[in-house]
This record gives sequence, structure tokens and C-alpha cells, in this order.
Amino acid sequence: MMSDFIESAKNLVNSAVSRTGWEAQKQMRVRGKQGEIDKLLEQRQKLLDDLALTAMNLYQQGALTDSRLSRLCASVLELDHDVKTREGQLQDIKNEAYSPDQYGSVQTPDYTPPPVNPTPSANAGTSQQAGASAGAQSLCPNCGQPIRANALYCRNCGAKLR
Repeated sequence: MMSDFIESAKNLVNSAVSRTGWEAQKQMRVRGKQGEIDKLLEQRQKLLDDLALTAMNLYQQGALTDSRLSRLCASVLELDHDVKTREGQLQDIKNEAYSPDQYGSVQTPDYTPPPVNPTPSANAGTSQQAGASAGAQSLCPNCGQPIRANALYCRNCGAKLR
């Protein structure tokens, strides 16, 4: 009985070693095949790059006759121009220097809400016209309350002003 147990254990170990060896060989074959595929894809990308460069050169020389390729080349050149413009803008931003007094002269807008007027006055329409014509503070066209210059929304009723 003990010999059967030992023989069974040997068979189990041999089976495990055999499977482990097979899995290792499989992984090596997978890596090898993936390496072959990667090399082929690199060659393909190089050929596509060469094709694109040739088409761009023909387009810039005015010798590219296919309209679809010409449109693609024009789009690539436009994208290149946009990238260069944005790179210049990015460099300008990076080169900016902080000046402590650059914000000192700007007045902070008054964000205090206007007083609540529960009942609009009877002559609100005429005061709106008079205020607008005299260059006084603007009034909301919806509720008649005063609004800040260049305000986007009325702080009283929320109406969109622009």
C-alpha cells in the first residue's frame, strides 16, 4: 500500500512537472510570435509614415492629383499650424512673470444684492426709461430692479440680460 502511495505521488509530481514545462514552452512560443507580430507592425508603421511623407511632399509640390489625399494633406498641414500656434501660446503663458501690482488697480465688483422691493412702483416703466436715457444705472427689463453694468443675469429675478 505504501508503494502505491509513493508511485501515485511520483506520477502526480511527474504530471505537474510535465505540465509546468509545457506551459513554459507555450509562454515562450507566445512571446516569440508576439515579437514577430510587433516587428511586422513596426515595419507597417514605417511604410505608412513613408507613404504619408511622400504624399505630403507631392501635395506641397502641387503634384498630388488625388483629391482625397489632397484633402487629408491639407488637414494635416492645418493641424500642424494649429499645433505650432498653440505651442507658441503655451510658451507665452510659461514666460509670463507675476507682477504684484497687476491686479491692484482693478476694482472689485459690488456683489451686494439689491434691496428687496416687494411691490413695484406704479411708475416703474417711466423710471426705467428715464434712467436709461439719462445714463443712470440700468434696470432689469423683467423686474425693474437695478442691475450692474455688464451683468449677465439679474441678481433679483435671475433673468438673462445678454
